[in-house]
Amino acid sequence: MSKGGRFPWLVAAAFACMCLIWSSTWTMIAVGLRGAPPLTGVSVRFLLAAVLTACILLVRRARLPEGRRFWLLGMSLGLLQVAAPYVLVYWAEERISSGLTAVLYSTMPLAVAVLARFLLGDRLTLTKIGGICVGIGGVALIFSDRLAVGSNLGIGCVLGSVFFASLSSVLTKKYAGAYDPQALLFVSFLVGGTLALAVAAPIERSNPFRYDALTWVSILYLSAFGSVAAFSLFLWVLRRVEVTLVSYQTLVIPILAVLLGWLFLDETISRRTGLGAALILGGIVVATYHASRSTSRRPNMRP
Repeated sequence: MSKGGRFPWLVAAAFACMCLIWSSTWTMIAVGLRGAPPLTGVSVRFLLAAVLTACILLVRRARLPEGRRFWLLGMSLGLLQVAAPYVLVYWAEERISSGLTAVLYSTMPLAVAVLARFLLGDRLTLTKIGGICVGIGGVALIFSDRLAVGSNLGIGCVLGSVFFASLSSVLTKKYAGAYDPQALLFVSFLVGGTLALAVAAPIERSNPFRYDALTWVSILYLSAFGSVAAFSLFLWVLRRVEVTLVSYQTLVIPILAVLLGWLFLDETISRRTGLGAALILGGIVVATYHASRSTSRRPNMRP
């Protein structure tokens, strides 16, 4: 249920900004892949994000916690939230269509809902499951013309990425509330970027210093906005609402990506896309309906 307190509109605005940023990263990733191989691009993106986050911590004069639990959580998120999901999905997108990748990734709310039931004790109702499935169907409809199956290994990599990202979201919800978000992001970006580099270096042997200006613009955008800003918003929102609600981003982002393509790339919006968007929004409404009613029946105990 929502814990937005007196300012639910602020939580909604932060969620919308997060979704808008991550929907724009689709185009920027495509631009970056023209000049940089995928795994090296991931590693440089997150290592730069670690540097930017360190600068924020220095300006704030914030210190990293010294407890072992903080470092274990940060390193775990570096693996589960950064390295594993991004390396797997970037690698898979070279073997299956982008449309199929989007549809497979839209199953994340379902995975999060199941994991949250067992790890957090959140309610898992038929209404929630049904609404999520309707939303997945909407994403499938939007990308129905780009669902070439391709490699089974590629499909497995995307589903593995979904699992790791879902697990990291639930673990963040359970354990990260006591820590400074930027401090936690610094460790996870640093660890995740380093692990990605360890995979990329022997395979791709790419030299980032030879990338052209446009490739660096895309990497810098993905570092500053797609990583530091978006993940900061993610952690802020995650502290205030159910983790499953936050995971609905994977249903909302395809709609925003289509709208951005229409606004800036002169792409057309077909009736199929409109119907798919309607299904996604309807599914989210259905999935959140019970939680909204439960919240309205409880008094707000926050000061």
